[in-house]
Order: sequence, then C-alpha cells, then structure tokens
Amino acid sequence: MFKVWFWSQRVLGAVYRRGAMRVATRLHRASLAKVGPGTRFQAGVRFDRPHRVEIGADCYFWSGVGAAGGCESARLRVGDRVHVNLHVLLDTEGGLTLGDDVVISEHAVISTHDHGHDPHSPPVPVSKEIGPDAWIGMRAIILSSCRSIGAGAIIGAGAVVTRDVPAWAIVAGNPARVVGHRAKVGVAA
Repeated sequence: MFKVWFWSQRVLGAVYRRGAMRVATRLHRASLAKVGPGTRFQAGVRFDRPHRVEIGADCYFWSGVGAAGGCESARLRVGDRVHVNLHVLLDTEGGLTLGDDVVISEHAVISTHDHGHDPHSPPVPVSKEIGPDAWIGMRAIILSSCRSIGAGAIIGAGAVVTRDVPAWAIVAGNPARVVGHRAKVGVAA
C-alpha cells in the first residue's frame, strides 16, 4: 500500500513540476526582451528588470535563480546553451554578459557593483563578461573587482574570485588563484 501511495505522489509531483515549468516559460517569454527557442525556466525564476534581459537559445534556468539590478545600466545578456542552476544570484547592476555554453552551479553569486566600505553609499556599477564554455562551481562568489572570466575557465566550488580569470585557467580558493589550466576543447595540444 505504501509503495502505491509513494509512487502516486512522485508522479503527481512530476506532473505539477512540468506544468509549472510550461507556465513559467510562457510568462518569461512574454515579459523578457528576448528569449531564444528551446529556452526553459522552472517556476521560481525572477528577473527584476525583464525588459533589459536577453537570453539565447536552448538555455535552462532552475528554480530560485534571481537576476537583480536597480540602475539604468542593469542589463543581462545570455548566450546559447547556458545552464544556470538552483538559487544562483546574478547581480546585473553594472551589466552582465554570459557567453555560449556557460554553466553556473548551485548557490553561486556573481556581483557587478560595489559600495566600498560604506554600505549606505551609492553603488558603483562594474560591467562583467563571462566567456564561452566557462564553468562556475557550487557556492562560488565572483566579486565586482573581477571584470572578466575568460573562455573555458573553471571556477572551483566555494572559490572567491577577486580578480580577472584568464582563458582556460582553473582557479580555486579564497581568494581564488590559478591552480591549473584546462585543455582547449577541439584544439590540438
């Protein structure tokens, strides 16, 4: 009897999640400046300035993703095949660009503004670009002092990135430092 109840609850949950994803995807398609074909959003994804968000094709946004930015420079541009996982915070205050095939793991934070040492001072927006095929690990924090993450770079889980990351570099630690280099995909060694 318990097995029947258990599996019926699992099936009902899956049906609910699939329906909620369809509704959320339609809502975001109607409200965002641009959404490419095949892009899907789980329920619970939030964009503060939807008219300043452009998303490419075949992207996937998990539940709890938030993109926030209050000033006029706040803009989010996302390439194709980008995967943004659970509860990621994308600060778009200074403008944020994610290249094609970027993967951002759970609970990562990407900041594009700074207040200095006074939390009551006005934010200073800083634009940030994350190159194609970059991977950002779980709970990584990318501070505003980092203006770019190069193509193919890997940010280790829990890393605190305080400066620019070169292409194909692997960084880890607090503060993050280069610990290795990734082989270039499709390029002869």
